Amino acid sequence: MRVDDRPGARRPRSGATVRVTVWGLVAVLVGLVVVLALVTGLARLRVASGVTDLADHTLPAQRSTAELRTALLDQETGQRGYLLLGDPAFLAPYLRGREAEARATGALTELLRTDPVAEPQIAAVAAAATAWRTEVAEPTIAARRAGPLPLEQLAASERRGKELFDVLRLRLATLEDRAVSGQRAELADVFVAQRTANVVALTGVVLAFGVAVASVPLVRRRLVRPLVDLQEQAERVARGAHETPIVVTGPRDVAAIGQAVETMRASVLRHGAELTDARLELALRDARDRLAAEIHDNSIQRLFAHGLTIQAVAARHPAAERDLAPLVDETDDIVRELRELIAGLVRTEVSATTLRGQVFDLVRDSGRALGITPALEIRGPLEEAVTDETARELLAALREGLGNIARHARAPAATVRLAVDEERIALAVEDDGVGVPADLAPGDGLAALAARVERLGGSLAVAPRPHGGTLLSWQLPRTRGAGQEAASADSATADP
Repeated sequence: MRVDDRPGARRPRSGATVRVTVWGLVAVLVGLVVVLALVTGLARLRVASGVTDLADHTLPAQRSTAELRTALLDQETGQRGYLLLGDPAFLAPYLRGREAEARATGALTELLRTDPVAEPQIAAVAAAATAWRTEVAEPTIAARRAGPLPLEQLAASERRGKELFDVLRLRLATLEDRAVSGQRAELADVFVAQRTANVVALTGVVLAFGVAVASVPLVRRRLVRPLVDLQEQAERVARGAHETPIVVTGPRDVAAIGQAVETMRASVLRHGAELTDARLELALRDARDRLAAEIHDNSIQRLFAHGLTIQAVAARHPAAERDLAPLVDETDDIVRELRELIAGLVRTEVSATTLRGQVFDLVRDSGRALGITPALEIRGPLEEAVTDETARELLAALREGLGNIARHARAPAATVRLAVDEERIALAVEDDGVGVPADLAPGDGLAALAARVERLGGSLAVAPRPHGGTLLSWQLPRTRGAGQEAASADSATADP
């Protein structure tokens, strides 16, 4: 089936779409799974309930019945032994049996309180045991304590005790039969519930398998074959046959996908020329970026060093200061124009990973202008703590500090300290020169630098040192990236 792309052409029509077919199969399977899950769950709940009742009531009741029988037999054995021999040691089983009887009777009463048949049976056993003790056991034990019993009295008590204990045994056997029958009933219920759950699960597996088998040819005809045809045509286009049109077959939704692929193929052809132009533009931008980076990293740094050299010469030769001042201004103008040129080309960021090297370069290059080599000390994880904006501001502050030393200090020594801790980034540029003149007004560069650092939450101060010289202090709050941990502080001290 082919789709005509001409205006007004009719698209292929079919009954159910692939979406309807797939959703229908999914609905059948989900419904089957839900029904089977409900039935199986009910059966499993019944099994669990039966097992719980068996473990919590039936089996403990059976054990308590056996304990009750043992307690009554211990009482009879102890009573008869005491009557025959008169040894008080034979009364110990009798007394222990009475205590065990009380515990077993209480446990049975609690376990079988919901059984209307077992409750009167427990009461009948207790009554028979009480009758045997009241009429035979207790009187004969009391009489034997006074002395040996006559043979006639002993024989009479034996006969009466046997009659009453036989009644007790009969009632106890009835109670035991009730406990055993309850256990059998619980086991039968558990077995039936387990068998029902197994049958339901097996039925569900068979039905799901039948639905899956029946859905294979349907899915193959409605979905797989049209998609395979569409995939083969799309692969031909992907291999370069862009002029080959896509022939759309299948139901409406597959046909819509094919039509979208055909539209995309036409769009690829239509925008080929635009892609070529974009590649040329990217190449041009890359060249501009490299040029801007080269100017920023090399030319401006060298001009700055030359400007510091001229300032240092003017400071050492006051007579030539008037002739050298225009050269300094011209150098500043060239640096400013180059920076404007870079801004026009591309915005070049200062990478934090190269900041340490740029600080070393600045301090080293300033040595030619100052006539001294400042000591440089860097402490802390510098590369982990700064952003591009922080790096630019730090370098600007360092340039200003070194420039002030070249212009005013006439210092025999200078030190640059850069420290990073968990809270802040601090820069200190100090010298042991003549200090800041009292009548010297702050320059535009220093004022602009102070305004920028205050806007970022930091501070900048220039003040005389207690023992002579000048200290420029600059600091900013440390910026942490997402997930960054506070690194342990390392230290690096260099003399460039």
